[in-house]
Amino acid sequence: MSETKHRSSLRPLVEGALMVALAIVLGYIRIFRLPYGGSFDLALVPMFVYCLRWGPRWSFIGCCVYGVLEYLLDGGIAISWQSMLMDYVVAETALGLCGFAAGKKLGWLWGVVLGTAGRFVSLWLSGGLLWYMYMPDVFMGLPMHNPWVYSALYNGVLCATVMVMDLVVLGLMNTSSALRRTVLARQE
Repeated sequence: MSETKHRSSLRPLVEGALMVALAIVLGYIRIFRLPYGGSFDLALVPMFVYCLRWGPRWSFIGCCVYGVLEYLLDGGIAISWQSMLMDYVVAETALGLCGFAAGKKLGWLWGVVLGTAGRFVSLWLSGGLLWYMYMPDVFMGLPMHNPWVYSALYNGVLCATVMVMDLVVLGLMNTSSALRRTVLARQE
């Protein structure tokens, strides 16, 4: 590997490791934990910042590593290897879609929405295909007969709430020109 190639890949790798570590730590500071998995926290903010800085090439790698470590270090719940993949690895890797917004106008806004949408699809599929047997008879005051509806409601509430929290933090960061130029600026 040439010296310049080595240097050009070292910075995003180190920054990715730091952002993953920060995301894991923030994941332990939960605002609320849902009864059947998932929690409201700010763990995804560092991952979104990383995605917005380095674009899709590095975003998917960093988010995949985060998904694996979240499962291993945060007491991940899985009923099978498929649920481990769908609920953690694929769902968190989908956050890397945010990287396509790197360097774009209002990229912090639509990137978070895009990454969250990808995460929601993975969690929704997992809920409908794998977790249906744990569906309660009543959820949010509604009778539950269809696992796809239940999964959409449960994971929709989770993803939408976390997305709003992340957008508030990133929006506040974006209001500071110094943070916008240094922290949220595209690096490639």
